[in-house]
Amino acid sequence: MNREINDIFEEIQTFRIQGATNIARTIIGALIKYSDEIAEQSLNKEDFIRNIKNIAKKLAIAQSVESMAQNIIGFIIFELQDPAIKNVGDCKKIMERITNDLIVTIEENEEKFIENGTKLIESMEKKTRSLNIFTHCYSSGVRSVLEKSDNKNIDLKVFNIETRPVLQGRITAKRLADVGISVTMCLDSAATFIISKKSGRDLDIDLVLLGADSISLDGSVMNKTGGYGMSLSAFHEKIPVYIVTSLLKTKKGVNNFTEIPIEKRSFKEIWPEAPIGVNIMNLAYDIIPSEFITGFVSEFGILKPEELKDVIKKNYPRLI
Repeated sequence: MNREINDIFEEIQTFRIQGATNIARTIIGALIKYSDEIAEQSLNKEDFIRNIKNIAKKLAIAQSVESMAQNIIGFIIFELQDPAIKNVGDCKKIMERITNDLIVTIEENEEKFIENGTKLIESMEKKTRSLNIFTHCYSSGVRSVLEKSDNKNIDLKVFNIETRPVLQGRITAKRLADVGISVTMCLDSAATFIISKKSGRDLDIDLVLLGADSISLDGSVMNKTGGYGMSLSAFHEKIPVYIVTSLLKTKKGVNNFTEIPIEKRSFKEIWPEAPIGVNIMNLAYDIIPSEFITGFVSEFGILKPEELKDVIKKNYPRLI
């Protein structure tokens, strides 16, 4: 089991498993798969919970910014600590129920925000030309919204960036191209210019559509590096920026991201043989402030950033 958990950890850490939702599903799947083995190794309820925590926390820190995975682990541990649970057998039953419930919730949320995102694109559909949409990195939610919109015969063109240094943008481009969506990939450093009106009428961007790795209660977002610049350019040009996400990605108890350090990844991703004396800053994420965001395409509809906290408090009170 330990070797397989280490393999999953490495797949998440190196972005071979893409997207916050997919990471959350992978962790749930691992906990389900190994719950029987954990039960056999556990002497009592406390031992079972400790073993579950050890596996869950190890996988959660593979991408420390992924709040959905952390929240799901928190929900599972909370349920296991119910005083009514007396033994390991009870723990196994609770694990089966809560993990099944979480999988259903994730899938239902995804269906809802994809539908809401499709309605948003329908409302912006152009009659005289294609709807030009700019996106970033790889988001399964954004990809699904674009695919569903295309299936409704909305004429759209997608522009995305390569997303260096791991090149997740290629995944987005390939998957959209595979289903026949017009997609143009550009250099990371060109994104802000392409979004701007200075790039010309042929690149007249109508909408910036992004995913999220983590959300704070003030309505700001932490996402793969590049989101800040793209959103800033769009804000300056009065182009709407929407975040496609489940609110399960809310960072528990965090009102803003100013106090949270941004992960710095290895310089080897950028320049493996960098000369001595050259310092390389490889920031994995940046922050999109709430004032740059037009709205959140969520399972609870399309929300303004200032509406998030009340909606989260009502529906996910443990995250406040």
